[in-house]
Amino acid sequence: MNDSDYQTMDSGKAATTIRIVLLFLIVGAIGALMVLGSPKSENLSDIWDERTILGNKDAKHHYVMTTDIMCPYCDYFSRALMSHQEEFEQWLADNDVVYEMRITDFLNEYGEVGVKSEQAAEATLCATEENKFWDYYHNAMTSLNDDYHSKGIGNAKGAPRIEGMTADYWLEIGYEVGLGDTFKDCYKEHKMLDKVRENSAKTAKIMQKNGGSGMPYFQFENVQTSGFDNSWGWDEIKSYYLDAGLKK
Repeated sequence: MNDSDYQTMDSGKAATTIRIVLLFLIVGAIGALMVLGSPKSENLSDIWDERTILGNKDAKHHYVMTTDIMCPYCDYFSRALMSHQEEFEQWLADNDVVYEMRITDFLNEYGEVGVKSEQAAEATLCATEENKFWDYYHNAMTSLNDDYHSKGIGNAKGAPRIEGMTADYWLEIGYEVGLGDTFKDCYKEHKMLDKVRENSAKTAKIMQKNGGSGMPYFQFENVQTSGFDNSWGWDEIKSYYLDAGLKK
């Protein structure tokens, strides 16, 4: 075997090695794309708190509503949904969707509303710590509407501000759904304040990246949108906010 034969063998081995490396790179790239393109894998890791979801946590589709308790448009959306709760939960089951609520103090920068926004978010997360998220949230929406929004107070941009609301307003809502001293201590000692700020900071980054502009903020598959109209109801929710995401 002469030098040229050795050179030929070396060249063949090198070519084979290169082909193997390229094959592994291609297979790895395809695998990465499959993982990134899998809604189920992404959604499971993206649920912030399983105590604030409706539906099966292992569902194929993941619907996120990010809200601020003091946001009147969030109130309109939530109460419209609450009035069709059975239909909504059936829609989740029929379409294999998990629905997640995320609580922030997004409106904290807006003057007087800001303080109330932070307090409302803290109280809601304290209720969540006792597995009373949905009871508390629904009661908060009902209370805000009965006490203020239905009277034209704090219900839209330019409307009269909510005045006279004390920090204990949120405690009373908790007491109405059976929460007691543990909830009170959590709220009074601001045990959830860091979590509120963390949620809001994460939300700001998500919205900045995706072009979100206000509350409520929705993410469902490739559909992302903000806001809600106080004249809309279940039909608009189903068409524009639910079914629309399944069509993409």
